[in-house]
Amino acid sequence: MRKAHRILACAAAALTLSTAVQALEPALDPLPDLSAYPTQLLVDGQAVEEGAMPRYLSGTVLLPLRNILEQAGYAVEWDSRAQGAAFSLDSAGTYLLRMADGVLTLDGETLWTDPKAVVLEGTTYVSAELFNYVEGVSADWDGATNTAVVTTDAPRDNVYCYDLGEGTITQGTREIPYRMQGVIGVPDGENCPVVIFLHGSHPIRSAAENRYDLGFSYLVDQLADAGYLAISMNVGINYSFENGEPSGCERTVQVVEQQSALLKQAMEGKEGIFPCDLNKKGNLDQVILVGHSRAGYDVFEVAARTELLEVKGIVSAAPALVTPLSSDPVDVPVGIIIPQYDGDVTSLDGGTLFDQLENTPERSSGTDLIYLENGNHGGFSTALVRPDPFADRETLPQVMEPEKQQAFFSAYVQDFVKSVLETGKTPLETAASMPQQYEGYPVMARVDTAGTVLYRAAADSVKSLQTSGVAAEAVNACSTLDHTAGSFRIPGSFLQYDLTRLHWDSAGSTATIPVSADLKDASYLQMDLAQDSGDTRNRQQDQSLTVTLRDSEGREASVQVKAGTPALTWQEGTVETIPVAGQEDLLQYSTFTPLGTVRLDMEAFSGVDLGKITQVTLTFDQSSGSIMLREIQTVK
Repeated sequence: MRKAHRILACAAAALTLSTAVQALEPALDPLPDLSAYPTQLLVDGQAVEEGAMPRYLSGTVLLPLRNILEQAGYAVEWDSRAQGAAFSLDSAGTYLLRMADGVLTLDGETLWTDPKAVVLEGTTYVSAELFNYVEGVSADWDGATNTAVVTTDAPRDNVYCYDLGEGTITQGTREIPYRMQGVIGVPDGENCPVVIFLHGSHPIRSAAENRYDLGFSYLVDQLADAGYLAISMNVGINYSFENGEPSGCERTVQVVEQQSALLKQAMEGKEGIFPCDLNKKGNLDQVILVGHSRAGYDVFEVAARTELLEVKGIVSAAPALVTPLSSDPVDVPVGIIIPQYDGDVTSLDGGTLFDQLENTPERSSGTDLIYLENGNHGGFSTALVRPDPFADRETLPQVMEPEKQQAFFSAYVQDFVKSVLETGKTPLETAASMPQQYEGYPVMARVDTAGTVLYRAAADSVKSLQTSGVAAEAVNACSTLDHTAGSFRIPGSFLQYDLTRLHWDSAGSTATIPVSADLKDASYLQMDLAQDSGDTRNRQQDQSLTVTLRDSEGREASVQVKAGTPALTWQEGTVETIPVAGQEDLLQYSTFTPLGTVRLDMEAFSGVDLGKITQVTLTFDQSSGSIMLREIQTVK
């Protein structure tokens, strides 16, 4: 039976990047040339790792016939008499593709002629359009992601690509049609928590054709196997100029709400919506949102405005802060990941997001901030095959392999989902110490959680310090010309970011913070700090320090923070000079230096009355050095 011939309509072209939006003339093709990069084959949302891949030939892309058909369950063989590829599936009949003239037949009846069919190095390659005439399998080439997107009538696993037809969203007085597309992973159990992935803004020709939602299929599959109903939605219409200029993430909110409504109907037993049985499979009162790039910030707006989803937590990967939120961030646990070599969101906006969450007064939930060493912007998604478009060419050789970045992301997301749904806390919120590595990948970690603040950097707080051999000064690590923190550069963009710089020139120098605190109920003493790697006093070496608590009876107990602790490590880089007209040159360290969290177990401070602590002293072990201190607090 011949399938209806599909025509893909190209709408007005648009190019959207995470930090800027630029309209292009419809006649221009905004997609980058990806012919020099590896191609991919995705069948029913699953990456095919073995066999022939799509290949570029004379300005077009051809797909490997056998590899696709065998994934769809076809038996394929070479017919030496007809000099063509013969293939069949159950009662569908026998197809033959003659290579001499590209004619495709079914039981001898001509269906179509593929003028580009060719045998190269023993592999038969065909146009994507050929699969319009083959029963049970469909294929499209997505030039934005360098991927052949294949769907079959009988997926072999629990992952399904879906197209729910045309939906309509509104923006002002306009009604905007879009394709309700995505990929969904179905668990074995019932009433399972739901994880929703939203992709960011990347180059597109058409919101329906360019499937960045499929870039998280690997995690959809893994989460479904772990017992969660996982879904990645195509929100490309939010970043497209099709039907006019978009407004913030207004379209994304509607896409999520509309697809969630259909998901709810399917879970209540309505059939024929999704290409799989979802009856009783999910629980929309237990939802985790995961967003990447633009969507790493937009998920907060979705969480605040959705009426169908009870959002329990949010993961934000390489977020880009473009549109302000319409209200304070929702009070749920949050995990933020910022990659060191983000060549798209070069200001590492996750640092700004962390500060925004930390300084929301009504917020009681915890926040993880993980700085992924050697990560880049696109490595979280399999749909982004080329290096970050604005990356520093010198850092590209240091960027971790995408497969490793995806393995890290998978581990953290699964840990986050499990931890939040079981305990209401982030993975790091209850950790005894911050990891130097996460699943084997180097990280710098910081966590914000409820506790009693003993010291907070500010213009006046430095005056309370009692020092011996230590110079203490209040500095502003902002992103403007008001910056007074030397070359020190933290991730994010700030008008004001207070730090206390402590530097010394002899071992044993101390800085003491007077307090009057009852720490008996505290589990940990927590410090947020970093080495000022651009300061020559550190001699490009890791620092160590000793923390001493003193009680009202004069008893003391000390714990050492050893060299090698991530927050005190020297970050490799150089001090750069940036000329500024009319004033002194601005200094900037070539490497971002995130603040790290140090946690010390209160039980380690034995011999003092924790209910009557009067001072906290930092003693610096090295002969010279410089650190930046943000906060000292207790954690229950």
